[in-house]
Amino acid sequence: MKDLVFIGLIIALLAMVWAFNAYQQHRKYARLVIVSSDVEYPNNHHVLGVGYYHASVGRWFVHPWNEFREEDGYFWEGKWHSSPDQRMTLRSKPSQSEVERVNTTWRKNDPDKMATFWGRVERSGFGSAVARQEGS
Repeated sequence: MKDLVFIGLIIALLAMVWAFNAYQQHRKYARLVIVSSDVEYPNNHHVLGVGYYHASVGRWFVHPWNEFREEDGYFWEGKWHSSPDQRMTLRSKPSQSEVERVNTTWRKNDPDKMATFWGRVERSGFGSAVARQEGS
């Protein structure tokens, strides 16, 4: 019986520590923003964990402007099209509701964790490998 009480206390303590950490993280990110409705963003402006800005419609999407996929075509303005968009797309300001959506999504995706992950990605380009050995 004492073992069950001890295990229950350990579980309760771990739950309290987890809840406190979650609360601290929420407070930390509550004041941070990644985009603003006062700024004009260029087409394909990327926000880590959210996506790419499509300046013509003032929204962020998962896929970049004019991304091509053989089975789908070209992605622009939130839809797949049979041909790429050839228009000159100028900078634009997103709406306040879009800014709130992007900032909320960015915070929820934990910017510190994303930056740590992407900071470890090898970007040395073609012709090399991480820790490559002769003959491998």
